[in-house]
Amino acid sequence: MQKKKFMKLKNNSYPFSKKNISKIIFVSGNTRSGKVIALRIVSSFNKIEKSNVNFLMEQANFLNYINKIDKKTAIYFLRRSFSMMDYNLRISREINFKKTDYTSIFKSKNPKLYIKRLDEKEGDTVIKKLKSEKNTIPLMIHNGLITTNLFEAFKEYKLIEMIRNPVSQVFSWINKGYGDKFYSSYRASCLTIKYKNKIIPYYAYGWENKYLNLNHYERIIEMFFILEKQKKKILRKIDKKIKKKILQIKLEDLFQDHKKIIKKMENFIGKKSTKYTNQVLKQERIPRNYKDDIDFKKNLLKKKISKEYFNKLLYLEKNYLKNN
Repeated sequence: MQKKKFMKLKNNSYPFSKKNISKIIFVSGNTRSGKVIALRIVSSFNKIEKSNVNFLMEQANFLNYINKIDKKTAIYFLRRSFSMMDYNLRISREINFKKTDYTSIFKSKNPKLYIKRLDEKEGDTVIKKLKSEKNTIPLMIHNGLITTNLFEAFKEYKLIEMIRNPVSQVFSWINKGYGDKFYSSYRASCLTIKYKNKIIPYYAYGWENKYLNLNHYERIIEMFFILEKQKKKILRKIDKKIKKKILQIKLEDLFQDHKKIIKKMENFIGKKSTKYTNQVLKQERIPRNYKDDIDFKKNLLKKKISKEYFNKLLYLEKNYLKNN
């Protein structure tokens, strides 16, 4: 008996979730760029929620970047993750009580608000409150400019991109072991991939063999180089309307002239600093008598890496110094 052949029906459905109710202030940047400090300052402003981070949420961006999920799926995951965070924050579900954590309610300007919300009833009344209150949620996200997904997934957002001298940042990555076995750790929060039975960071996607053949120092410089190249590509791609929603801040400027930077942040966000902002600055030791021996670090790195990678490092620093 001849088998019947069935044609596959075309299915035009796709994962979908509504855009955000509450406004979002993304605090983005490479690892070790000063995001936590900026996040805490933003959350200290008037009528802004406590500091927040969602490491699983940002995985959608990274998986889309390495072509393991499509854009629509990534955007769905970003929206759905945020809507759950927004709802849960409003009823104090899954809030952080650990006093030393930067996302703790005890690191916020009004811990009693989140204690009070524990008595809130669940349901559609929460959605009504979110729509009427128009809350602003500060959310830290790693490498938010690695794709255009954030801009397509959300409305009512702004993004602060923290940047830092690449020499200092590369040096910091080295001290944290980000060019070695860190990614095999159970604590690793960034997307990791498996290649030739090795666990490596998603930054190395597409040049895995090269990654494995480089030394620890060169790996970090190459990863940083790839991330900066991708960021430039995205910034060239987006239109002027979106660019107006992005504020780049140098960590060194924040350390040395915090009053000017905080004024920029106030104007950009449209909120004012508070008395608690001064407490955050004190806790973060700002202003700092910041003396970073860049020449010492460069000379030390020069002995550990090839001429090619030293030139890449100098190129990164040159571009950073041009960025005003």
